[in-house]
Parts: sequence; structure tokens; C-alpha cells
Amino acid sequence: MEIKKKEIWHESKEVLNSFSKLNGTLNRLIILENIWEKSLGTNAKYWAIDAVQGGTIYVKVKVMAARHELKLKEKEIIRELNKNFDRAWIKRILII
Repeated sequence: MEIKKKEIWHESKEVLNSFSKLNGTLNRLIILENIWEKSLGTNAKYWAIDAVQGGTIYVKVKVMAARHELKLKEKEIIRELNKNFDRAWIKRILII
């Protein structure tokens, strides 16, 4: 097993470069959280985001009838959510 050397930063821009990917991910999650209810309207109270991994949103459904509606509208919801990002990153919605 190879031990990775700790990176030593000498300038603030080196620190910023290290966190740029994490920062981008956090920004997308914050945007998603803010547009979820706005995009889904009244249905948002039945569908709650539990997790996001890669391009998949994991959703908890509170009512069985809402589960069926989410499956029917999945592609439309994904399209609507992806409009809010510089590039489409949401690929699917899974119900848990």
C-alpha cells in the first residue's frame, strides 16, 4: 500500500483549486434543494429528497398514490430540474 504525501499549500489559490470540485457539488445541491418545491408545486409535499448520488436523486414518497405519479412524471421532472443548471446532471429519480 502506497502512502500518499500530504500536499503542502503555499498560496491561497492552491487551496481554492483543491476545493473547487467540492464547492461545485455543494452549489448544485443547494440549487436543487431550492428549486425542488418550486418546480414540483403541491406535489413536493409528498416527495422528499433523501439523497443525491452522481446523477440520481433518491426520493422518499409519503403517499402510495404519489409514488405512481412520480414514476409517470419522472422524465418531465428531470427535464424541468436540469433547466436550472449550466449542464444537465440529473439522470434519474429512484423511489426509496
